Amino acid sequence: MTTTVNGAEAGERAAQERMARLEHDLGDLDDPGNPLGADHFLAADRRQELLPAAQRLLDEFGLNAEFVPAALGGRLDRLDVLARVLRAVFRRDAALGLGDGMTSYLAAVLVWADGSPEQQEQTARLLLGGGRMAGAYPEPTPGNDFLHNRLTARRVPGGHRLDGRKEALNNAARVDSLVVFAHTPEAGPDAQTAFLLPGPTRHSDGLSLSPRRRTSGIRGCAVHGLEFTGRHVDPALLLGPEGGGALLARRAFPITRSTGPSMALGCADTALRTTVAFARAHRARSRASLRSARTRSALVDAFTDLLICDCLALVATRGVHLLPRESGTLSAVVKYLLPTFLTEMVYDLSVVLGSESYATAGSYGMFQKTARDLPMIGLGSAGTAGSREAVVEHLLRLPTLRGAEDGAAALFRPHHDELPPVRPDELTRTALQDTLLDSLTVTVAGARSAPGEFGGALGEAAQALDRELRLLREDGERLTARPPGTALSPRVYALVDRYALIAAGAACLGVWHEAHAAGPGRGGLLADPAWAAMALARIVGRLDRTAVHPPEEGTDHLLAEVLDRFDDARSFDLYATQLGR
Repeated sequence: MTTTVNGAEAGERAAQERMARLEHDLGDLDDPGNPLGADHFLAADRRQELLPAAQRLLDEFGLNAEFVPAALGGRLDRLDVLARVLRAVFRRDAALGLGDGMTSYLAAVLVWADGSPEQQEQTARLLLGGGRMAGAYPEPTPGNDFLHNRLTARRVPGGHRLDGRKEALNNAARVDSLVVFAHTPEAGPDAQTAFLLPGPTRHSDGLSLSPRRRTSGIRGCAVHGLEFTGRHVDPALLLGPEGGGALLARRAFPITRSTGPSMALGCADTALRTTVAFARAHRARSRASLRSARTRSALVDAFTDLLICDCLALVATRGVHLLPRESGTLSAVVKYLLPTFLTEMVYDLSVVLGSESYATAGSYGMFQKTARDLPMIGLGSAGTAGSREAVVEHLLRLPTLRGAEDGAAALFRPHHDELPPVRPDELTRTALQDTLLDSLTVTVAGARSAPGEFGGALGEAAQALDRELRLLREDGERLTARPPGTALSPRVYALVDRYALIAAGAACLGVWHEAHAAGPGRGGLLADPAWAAMALARIVGRLDRTAVHPPEEGTDHLLAEVLDRFDDARSFDLYATQLGR
């Protein structure tokens, strides 16, 4: 046991040191003398390019090593740590986070999930050597494929012939390796097969690029279309078996749907930080000042929503390691719910900034950039729709799941844990329980006896959440009891909303419960019932506006935390990370 704890602490220290070094090297975003400051990122955004100095810094840091498993010479051993490292980049520029980060990672995940040992070693060498990758994930079935945006690979002597086009792919013109999914008719009517190909920079026979496509957000990303015309693909370039592409994509989704939105919380942090700076700069009589009840509420609500999102992201990223069979649902909830929370958060903050929310330069220009970038970084409607369907499938099984054994505690710990390696083959197997929802039995009981000024409010909110769970289970039983062959009612989508919100509440309550259980003085803010009471009140309020109200003193209590973190240059997420200065 001692060895495990020491190993976990050593891993946490190493991760903290890497993040501290990256933050230090990136420096103070608000410092006009910093060559990696906001003015330079905004200027690069206007030029529709990535900031070269920032790219060089990430290369020197070895960011690609974060995407390579430790067993292959990289630094990847925990998905929650990976997301935290990338938040430092997304906090400055989402386009940089995508262009020099997430795009390569999304492709590499597919190789780690089903590549041969040779393909995995080749990919690790490429990334550790500074190479880039991109992944063209499967398109919808033809009936929903409006642009016929799909690839086809037909068997020919000595391999496959690849034809078709992908309308938009980030980094397409500069990647060294490319993962594509193509329809393989000989393997089945809708069979997909994955291929690991050299990128256009290495081999362009039968591959052409369309002109760069301009985007409203992430303007620094170079997005091109790909067109394959008679490209011959050797059998050695198959990624997994022929016809196995759909299963491979399903294995990747729990990983990508949990880590991507978690990284994006760095953008939301910048939006809140910019708004706090704006409010701080206004005189007491201004409606935008900290004396304004509307401004105070907007800042606290945004901070609370960030904590809610991070609790859910924590559970989902750790769930890939700890509960692989349940991770498909957990990650789908993250992908489904976070876009709503973050979009509403940015809108509410824009009301505080008023006309300055449209500024493209100056002290508040980062807000407008963040508002444009957030919807573009994998939080859009297509991914949300697919995630909603995954939750529907889980709802149909919910009444038949057995109660989870006591094993949820490790989901809720932001620090000091060694996690088992990701097991890709487990990620697509059917879940037999719902550990997150079942954890409410313990955490609600703990909330009812929470101490302190806000303990009663937390207990009341936890009980309201528990009532909502009982109602959801009853509706789930009615849903599965419908006559065989009966179509699902559209009402099932309202149940998806309710399930996602209850899951978010369970994540928040679990994080508070574990921090509180750590003992006096060890849990920091996370052990304080105030934030958990405010978070649950906001969540339950979306389910039933009359069920519970946030504690009256909660706004002042959390506003003090917001201002303290702002003054001390610490992040607004669960970790209160010291930012570069």
